[in-house]
Amino acid sequence: MSVSVDDIAVELARPTPASPVYDQWASWINRAYRLIEGRLGATKYGALAPATLDDVVLMAVVEHVRSWRDSTASRRTVSVDDGSVSYQYEAGVGLLEIPDDLWRMLDPTITASESFTIPPYAEPDPSPLESWA
Repeated sequence: MSVSVDDIAVELARPTPASPVYDQWASWINRAYRLIEGRLGATKYGALAPATLDDVVLMAVVEHVRSWRDSTASRRTVSVDDGSVSYQYEAGVGLLEIPDDLWRMLDPTITASESFTIPPYAEPDPSPLESWA
C-alpha cells in the first residue's frame, strides 16, 4: 500500500491539498484498499502484485476526486418573453466505486457477467409442445 495523497495530486495536476481535503483523500485511499480486500478476500488480496493493486487504487480514487463536488446543487433559470422558470438540481457523487474493468486488472477471472446481480438478458421458456412429445 503505497498510494499517497501526493500521488493523487500528481495525477490530477493539482497541488497537494491542505487539511481537511488532504485527510478526505487519504480516507478514500484507505477505503479503496479495504473495498478490494473485502471483495477478493484476504488470501487473494495478499497475493496481488503490489504495483497492480496500487494502480487500481490510484485510478479509482483519482476518478472519485474528479467527480467530487463540495456543493452538488445547481440552479438554472430559463426566461422566455415575460416569464421565467427556475430548475434546481441536486446530485451526489455517491460512494467510492471501483469500476469493473479495474476489478478485472486485479482478478482476470472476473467476467462482465459477474457485474450483474440478475442476468442482463432473458432466456425463453421451454416450448409447451415439448412436454407432450
